[in-house]
Amino acid sequence: MRPPHPHMPRRLRPAANQATLLWHVFDHRIRVRPKNYLFQSGLATVSLILVLLVEDAVFRAAIVVAVASTAFTIFVFPDSVASTPRRVIGGHLAAVIAGALISALTMVSIVDSAAQDSRFVADVAAALAVGLGTLLMVSTNTEYPPAAGTAFGLVIYPWSWSAVVFIMSSAVVLSIVRIVLRNKLVNLL
Repeated sequence: MRPPHPHMPRRLRPAANQATLLWHVFDHRIRVRPKNYLFQSGLATVSLILVLLVEDAVFRAAIVVAVASTAFTIFVFPDSVASTPRRVIGGHLAAVIAGALISALTMVSIVDSAAQDSRFVADVAAALAVGLGTLLMVSTNTEYPPAAGTAFGLVIYPWSWSAVVFIMSSAVVLSIVRIVLRNKLVNLL
């Protein structure tokens, strides 16, 4: 019999006591590899702190969330195809291209004046950026869900080259950390 897929929920059996019930809340592997859980969670935290300090800027929430989601993905699922540099860097690059194109479109005078009068235009532009980013990612085999926040963030906030540099350098730095520490990382899911 094949073992269940790791992403499928396990059936919960009635607990004999409160201590057993508590372990249903936590991943059962934390007892086997507590050092990995602490090390990799700490690594995600330290890497994100360093990226934010080196960049010397905290951008708008959507962009920081995209970078934080990248740190989570890389350090929780280091062996996943989603954590490969092609997906991380390529996904964010595709999202930056999509965000730049849609952001440029919103700067056209007719669209810009309509966008200032109505939040509707800005919302549609943000959705178009995510949709175009998704299309670029799936057509180049660089699918990376956290990069959707990149495309979204680049459109809902005023265009900034420093935001692009922040996003791309963060993706590169986090990918390098993953490559350097690859032998010490394990999938936590």
